[in-house]
Amino acid sequence: MAQGEAIQKDIKVIGLVSFGHMLSHLYMLVLPPIFPMLKQEFGVGYTELGLTVTAFSVTTGLLQTPMGFMVQKYGGRRVLIGGLFVNSLAVALIGFTTSLWQLAGLMMLAGIGSSVFHPADYSILSSRVDPKRLGRALSSHTLGGNLGFVVGPPLMVLLSAVFDWRIAAMAIGGVGLALAVVMLALSGVLGESGQTKQRSRDSWRTLVTSPKIMLLFAFYVLSSASNCGIVYFSVAALSDVYGMAAAAAATALTGYQLMSMFAVLPGGWLADRVKNHERALGIAFLASGVLVVVAGLGFLPFWAVIVFISLAGGLRGLVNASRDVSVRYAATDVSVGTLFGFVTTGYAGGQIIGPSIYGWLMDSGHPQIVFWASAGFSTLAVATMLTGRSFRLRSAPPAASAA
Repeated sequence: MAQGEAIQKDIKVIGLVSFGHMLSHLYMLVLPPIFPMLKQEFGVGYTELGLTVTAFSVTTGLLQTPMGFMVQKYGGRRVLIGGLFVNSLAVALIGFTTSLWQLAGLMMLAGIGSSVFHPADYSILSSRVDPKRLGRALSSHTLGGNLGFVVGPPLMVLLSAVFDWRIAAMAIGGVGLALAVVMLALSGVLGESGQTKQRSRDSWRTLVTSPKIMLLFAFYVLSSASNCGIVYFSVAALSDVYGMAAAAAATALTGYQLMSMFAVLPGGWLADRVKNHERALGIAFLASGVLVVVAGLGFLPFWAVIVFISLAGGLRGLVNASRDVSVRYAATDVSVGTLFGFVTTGYAGGQIIGPSIYGWLMDSGHPQIVFWASAGFSTLAVATMLTGRSFRLRSAPPAASAA
C-alpha cells in the first residue's frame, strides 16, 4: 500500500472510531441538562433522576471487561457497531418514555451499549493504524471523548429549547444510528481487529493474577483519584485558602480542564516520538503535582494560581496518549481490547475512593491538604506505572521490550 493510501486509511479509521467515542461521551450527559424538564414531566425528584445516570454508569463499568472478551472472540468491528447501535437506539427511544422506570431501563440499556467503546476502540486503533501514528490516533480518540462532554449539555439544552426534550433525544440518538450504518457500510476499513486465534482465551484469572496488569489497573485508580481532587474539590478548597467567591475560584478549574483538553493532540505527537512512554508520563505527572501543591499553599497572587493549575492540567493531558501507548504494549498475555476494558474500569475506582477522602480533608479544616493529596495520588500512580514497565521488560521477548 502506498504511503498516501495508508495515511488515508488511517484517517478513516481514526475518524470513524473517534466520532463514535465522542457520541458515547455525549450520551452519558444526555439527561442531566434536561433534569428540570424531566422532573416536571414525570413528577419525580432529582434523587430518582440521579438513579437513571447511576444505572447507565453501573452497566457500563461492569461490562467493559466482558466486552473485551467479546472483542477477542468476535472482533472489534462487530462489537463496536453493535454497541453503538444499542447505545444510540436507547437514547433515541428516551423520546418516547412515559415513566421514570422506562427512562431508567433505557439508560441501563444505553450503558450496555456504551461499555463496548473502550475495548473495541482501542483494539481497532492499535491493530489498524500504522504504529508510527498510534500516539496521534489515541490522542484523537481521547479528544473525541472530551468534545462529547463539552458539546453534550449545551446541545441538549439548545435542541430542547428550539423543539422539546423528546425530539432532542430522538435527534441525538438518530445521529448515532446513522453512524452505525456508515460504519457498517465502511466495515472493511475497521477490519476484524481484536479477534484472535490464540489457544487460551482471555480470562479473569489472567487479568487479576498478572502483576503488570494489576499495576496498570492501580495506575488508573490512582490517576483518577488524583484528578477528581482537582475537578470536584479545587473550587471549594481554593475559595477557603484564598478567601474568595467560588465563581472566581472556578476560573482555575476551567483553565485546568481546557488546558488538559488542548494538550491532548500535541500529546499524540509526543507519544509517537518518545521511546520511554512511562518516563514521559512520570515527569509530567510529578511536575503537575508540584504545580498543584504550590498553587494550594495560599501565598501566590490568584492569577498565578490560575496559571499553575492550568499548566498542571496541560501536563496531564499531554501524556494521555503516552499512557495509552504504554498500556497497548503491555497487552502480551491478553488481547488489547480486554486489557483496555479492564484497566479503564479503574477510573470508577478512583472516583469511588477519592471524593470521600477529599471531603474528609475539607471537613477537617485542611483545604490545602486537598492539593497535597492530589499530588500524592499522582506520585503513587507514577510508581505503579514505572514498576509495571519493569515487569513488562523482564517478561517480554527482546523485540517487544524495545517498544
